[in-house]
Amino acid sequence: MNELQRQAYLSALGIENYAPRWLLPLAPVSIECAVPVFNIPVVVVSPSPVPFIVTALDVGMESNSPSPNLLTTMADLGGQKKASLPINAAAILQQLEEKKTPIVQPFSLSVYRPQSGFLIIDSRNTQLALPTELLLNNILRAHLNASQIELREEVLRWPMIENRFVSRTENDARNELQTWLAVENELRPINTLWLMGEVAARYWLDAEFNWVESCWTTQAVDGLPLNTLILPSLNQLLQTPIHKSRLWASLS
Repeated sequence: MNELQRQAYLSALGIENYAPRWLLPLAPVSIECAVPVFNIPVVVVSPSPVPFIVTALDVGMESNSPSPNLLTTMADLGGQKKASLPINAAAILQQLEEKKTPIVQPFSLSVYRPQSGFLIIDSRNTQLALPTELLLNNILRAHLNASQIELREEVLRWPMIENRFVSRTENDARNELQTWLAVENELRPINTLWLMGEVAARYWLDAEFNWVESCWTTQAVDGLPLNTLILPSLNQLLQTPIHKSRLWASLS
């Protein structure tokens, strides 16, 4: 590829340094591209326009000799030109991205499917290292009257595609996660949905939702014909055991 075109592509993709790792089969051998040298003439600003400017200013003046300070000032203004900045596609995209506020930091959620048509999405926090799966297993065995529940955690990460040029606002997260849930409902129809924790509930409910008012209640999923039960996260239930009594009352 022409070196100038290659640099233009890399700059548009935001890649500063690139080195090929291997040569593709049947690919032509790369050759060094000689960057053309352009002979740009040096433009010398002549002070000739200064007498014209001074003469025009002297029309209404009593003195016929221009002020030395005025000549110096006008010559400096005529000779000064604002330096043009190089256009960089990556810098332009970064400026556009910074204007979008606030930016949501990447997060992950735990997804469980205890049985057909039953979906549980829990706010994930691996730093606490609490036995969340054991607690959920006990809750489901009591709720479903089952002797044993097979649980397998699926990790749902957002953003789903790592791209530094994609905006990461709250609306972007809501649109992407609601699309994911809509596809899940099409592939495997959902009869029961639990959203556990504020992070899990925020992006599937209305944008004006209030966690304190919505917790322990049944809410409509925004944009989908589904209802969901809003519960505290498994980590919150383990840290605050008093919530367990209210949990059984909500499930009964």
